[in-house]
Amino acid sequence: MSDPNKLRRRLNRLGRSKKRTRAPQKAKPAHSQNAPLPGEEVSASSGRVLRIEKRFPLQHRHGVDALARFLQLDPHLFSSVVETAHAQGLPDRWFFLDTETTGLAGGAGTFAFLVGAGFFAEDHFCLRQYFMRSPSEEDAMLEVLKEDFGDKAGFVTYNGRIFDLPLLEMRYMISRRERIPLGRLPQLDLLYLVRRLWPRALPDCKLSTVEKMVLGVERSGEDVPGALIPAMYQRYLQTGYTGEMLRVLYHNEIDILSLVVLAVQLLERHGHQQTGELSASEALGLARWHLNGGRSQEAEVAFDQAVCATEDDLRAEALRHQTAYLKQMQRRAEAVPGWEAWHQLAPADPAPCIELAKYYEWHAVDLARALKWTRAAEESLESWPEDWRKERAQADTAHRRVRLERKLRQGQEG
Repeated sequence: MSDPNKLRRRLNRLGRSKKRTRAPQKAKPAHSQNAPLPGEEVSASSGRVLRIEKRFPLQHRHGVDALARFLQLDPHLFSSVVETAHAQGLPDRWFFLDTETTGLAGGAGTFAFLVGAGFFAEDHFCLRQYFMRSPSEEDAMLEVLKEDFGDKAGFVTYNGRIFDLPLLEMRYMISRRERIPLGRLPQLDLLYLVRRLWPRALPDCKLSTVEKMVLGVERSGEDVPGALIPAMYQRYLQTGYTGEMLRVLYHNEIDILSLVVLAVQLLERHGHQQTGELSASEALGLARWHLNGGRSQEAEVAFDQAVCATEDDLRAEALRHQTAYLKQMQRRAEAVPGWEAWHQLAPADPAPCIELAKYYEWHAVDLARALKWTRAAEESLESWPEDWRKERAQADTAHRRVRLERKLRQGQEG
């Protein structure tokens, strides 16, 4: 069976080319409830909104990486990972976006009261946070935020494809009667890449989990769980107390900085030419990604790395995908050792036995071996729980066995 702790340790080693750095752990700050919020008012044609701006030097380290590492990425990686030719803009033209909202379910009553926007300037990384001190400032916030979008190549987000960007599009329509098709721009949604590479190595795909286990980022006691933020904003609107909002600003700031270094870790893995530098789980995710992109040669190299996994269940999954690819390519004879190894690793799964039975019946024309593997499939099904799935699978396998037995008798009689 797979050892999750071993996977996590291996992932951590792969994710750290330099010594891990941790932000100092702080006690929860005792902010004055009436401390003024940082930043300055920004004027727009429709009113004013608070903007908090910070500039980070390019060599600023956030966990395992300096922010400047993002600028060193191959621009062609973006177009291949985002899977659109329009995503080939230079790294310094990407826009990092994260919102804090009044609810997590979406809908017309949900709005983004805080929008964090990050982008690279000539000699620094600029982080801007637009904060609505009241819902009446939404129009102004959206107006000045639109100016920041500028000529950016696309968005880097974490679940922004289905949450942040559609929400902002809706708010532009409701608040300003303006159609801003943000979703048409290239989107590098890092959540999907995390799910592709680390589905087994991480207990969940929360950004805070990825920060701890991959990026080496430890949030201070200033942070606040994202699920509590909507209620905090409601209290701020009711009381005007700013203490909790300062913690929300910190939470959003760390989110944006983490997007930068997480993008580096993910994109560099997608650009690896030598899969030996990856874990088997990462190699399997990349193999499937390469296949979807029509890069068969790269997929085969990654599959070869994935099937060397030391964890039985991961190796069985890798063999399942590799043999399916070989079968699709009409290279069934090459898939035979993989089907046999898959059966050894997962004896309760009849699938590899059925594939071997099909191969020997219709391609190698060895009816005795086909019957042998059909009976092995029947044995695999014995451990299945009693339900309609087992009944259907047993009926199909029995039909195959009867046919093979008949063919063998006819051959002997002939």
